[in-house]
Amino acid sequence: MSEHITFWYGCNVLRHGDIIHACLDILRALGYEPEPVGGVDYCCGTVKDANQTAAGGMATRTVGKLNARAAPVVVWCPSCHSHMHDFMARTNDRHFDMTYVVELLHAKRERLGPLLVRELPMRVFVHQHIGFNDLVPVNRMVPELLRLIPGVEVVEADYVAPGYMCASFAAIPRALEDINNNTARSARAAGADAVVTVFHQCYRELVGLDAAGAIPVYNYIHLIARAMGLAYEDEYKAWKRAGEGAAALIGAERIAKVGIQFYERAILPELKKRPKLQKSDPGS
Repeated sequence: MSEHITFWYGCNVLRHGDIIHACLDILRALGYEPEPVGGVDYCCGTVKDANQTAAGGMATRTVGKLNARAAPVVVWCPSCHSHMHDFMARTNDRHFDMTYVVELLHAKRERLGPLLVRELPMRVFVHQHIGFNDLVPVNRMVPELLRLIPGVEVVEADYVAPGYMCASFAAIPRALEDINNNTARSARAAGADAVVTVFHQCYRELVGLDAAGAIPVYNYIHLIARAMGLAYEDEYKAWKRAGEGAAALIGAERIAKVGIQFYERAILPELKKRPKLQKSDPGS
């Protein structure tokens, strides 16, 4: 009998539906019955950090909703996971067990391994950050998960980025430029065929290296899903590669749902953005 769990994916789902759906199928294959919850009704409140009253209200609402589900919570978003520990659970009574998705997959790796039947011959460089590891040792766990995939070789990383994910440097373009350059340089120096990110937020930033022709970039869930034979299309990468022409791939109907002004103001500039690579880096 499958164990029911709540799969809390947070509020940022516009760009990475393929990763979320792949996570759900992976969890089902491991014997779980995940019930996905997210969107604005389950926001952790980090988007309102500048307004602690609003953030507190969102935190209380989300903890209450998760309490009412009476099932263990598996978290996809690292921001939600860390915010629950640092803020949400400190001011609200939490009545559910919670684990980060990497922790769960790593704990079930003996069951996961036999499901990875497709060989993926590639040398990969895992993009790591200093932060978050005090909460979950993802810099150790994700490479160990990737080594379960037939054909995958994880090269040793000689670069660890600051902070706990790329998105935390959104307001510091020079820092993101350094992260992109150091990641591409270190991956190539190690003889890697691809960069693999732990977090979807980092994937959204570093996939610009892929779009710029510097080096292929994946999220670790992409590779696990491919090794299992799950055929989810990475639409965000296709949109990013298309840049200005992404609207034709996204389609007028989906753009209308988020609003043409929002698409042109917030999404299109993101899709057109390319990293400023130094002259010595491939793709520059």
